[in-house]
Amino acid sequence: MDEIDKQIIKIMLKDARTPQRRLAQKLNISPPAVSYRVNKLIGDVIKRLVLYVNPNFYGKYHGYASFSNLKDYEGEYIAKIRCIESENIYEIEGKNREDVKLKIDSMAQELGEPHMVYIPAQTPYNPSRFDLKLVSILKERPLVKPVEVAEELGVSSKTVRRHMRYMFGKNFFRLIPIVDLEKAGILMYAVFTKRVEIAEKFFYNTMIREISDDNAGIFVNVADNVDEINNTTMKFRKEFDPEASIMITSKYEFT
Repeated sequence: MDEIDKQIIKIMLKDARTPQRRLAQKLNISPPAVSYRVNKLIGDVIKRLVLYVNPNFYGKYHGYASFSNLKDYEGEYIAKIRCIESENIYEIEGKNREDVKLKIDSMAQELGEPHMVYIPAQTPYNPSRFDLKLVSILKERPLVKPVEVAEELGVSSKTVRRHMRYMFGKNFFRLIPIVDLEKAGILMYAVFTKRVEIAEKFFYNTMIREISDDNAGIFVNVADNVDEINNTTMKFRKEFDPEASIMITSKYEFT
């Protein structure tokens, strides 16, 4: 692992679909060098790539809750993020907002009171049969090429590309690298705050994912070390939101 490898991982964490030519331009190295490095990282530091499907795609709702990690939750969840501050963050889905709340309440009976609960404003989608066929292929083969999908579904590659652009653009789909953070030598941390507009600007250069609405948001960032996280988050708390919650990730998984 060197600094270029770290930068590749950071870019892929933000958008794993970034074309290798664009990676090469950003890193000022040749496309073949990027290809070599990416292939070397996948299966080692990047354990695998998974397709995250936003529950809104299926007409459902989702929310987030953090609990003490003294006990692991054995029930259903979409994602689990282990944090070094003795807590786990879970992403939960439900038929509606009330169902998500009920599931989090049920988790609380087993894990204790949540430290954070966030159910963002959201608009469920009504997928077509074509959408469902598309997602089925992408979940099984996240790196499949549009032309291969087109052949399988009997449509033009232009149609597949258009649908994929829409789904990824609306954040219904997201290609996520599952990274061994210790091997990568980087850290991930999440900031939960009600100062959404300020946080979008403040964390712009380090942010890899944002889940937000008009009232609050979770901003996921990358850093090289704990000191960088401390300096950045202390500045944000001091200048903008003293009540912001900071959660440093040690490991994450998607079901």
